Amino acid sequence: MGFTLIDNDTMLENISDGAFRLYCVLQSYCYGEKDVCFPSQKTLGEKLKRSVRTIQRYIKELVEAKLIEVKRRGSNNNYYKMLRKAVQKSIQNTVSTIKAAAEKHKSSSKGNFNNYKQRNYNMNKLEKLLLNNDSGICYEECLL
Repeated sequence: MGFTLIDNDTMLENISDGAFRLYCVLQSYCYGEKDVCFPSQKTLGEKLKRSVRTIQRYIKELVEAKLIEVKRRGSNNNYYKMLRKAVQKSIQNTVSTIKAAAEKHKSSSKGNFNNYKQRNYNMNKLEKLLLNNDSGICYEECLL
């Protein structure tokens, strides 16, 4: 589309301008729901017009700021995980799961349990019946 969303907290991070630009480029590779990307350091250097060594310093800075996670992937590409986007995605998945479970529970528990209507009891009479305090009480008298 020609634009990249960067959250406001990232813009206020205490990182260099070059590291921020690298973060923006990495974020542009993680379009939509993606939170990982695999560009080579050479490609990143070409995009930012910087050397591979400078890109490595920027990557180290982003890792120390806990904005990205890097894993080695073969001889020429790294695996870059955008941590804030991954956390946001995880939170959204958890909220969706909880909402779905609550909705399922709500629809299945409207006064019924296993499709049987729940009974209401006079607890005082039921207690006397169960404790044999008053042998003159029968079970039907405990129901409301």
